Amino acid sequence: MRENAEEKPKAKKAAKPMRLPRGFISVLNGSFLTKDNVLLNMPFILFLAGAGLLSIAYGYHAERVVRDIDENGAALKEQRAEYISVRAELEKQEQQSQVAGRISALGLKESRVPPVKLEVDEDKLDDTRNP
Repeated sequence: MRENAEEKPKAKKAAKPMRLPRGFISVLNGSFLTKDNVLLNMPFILFLAGAGLLSIAYGYHAERVVRDIDENGAALKEQRAEYISVRAELEKQEQQSQVAGRISALGLKESRVPPVKLEVDEDKLDDTRNP
């Protein structure tokens, strides 16, 4: 045991610079494009690129739709508030006391006699319809 304790600690290895894999380097410098495998798979690569572009375009479209929905929701709340206030004002103006006050300015007055239902016999009604 004592021998283990007296041994010198191992020296740390010098850190090696990080090397990039060959495949990654060939992508960066563009040499992978000249290989036959890439040319054979070019339709698939173009398909993937097109699918990626469509996905990005759909994301932008979805964001625009969400923004429009939020704007329309705010406009709807504003319109609803205006509708409620206009309806309340109309109900106030339709009250009998309000109508009576406005027609008195025209020289009219409210009738105190209730309306009467007129009843006509069918045979007399037919006589008035046919000339």
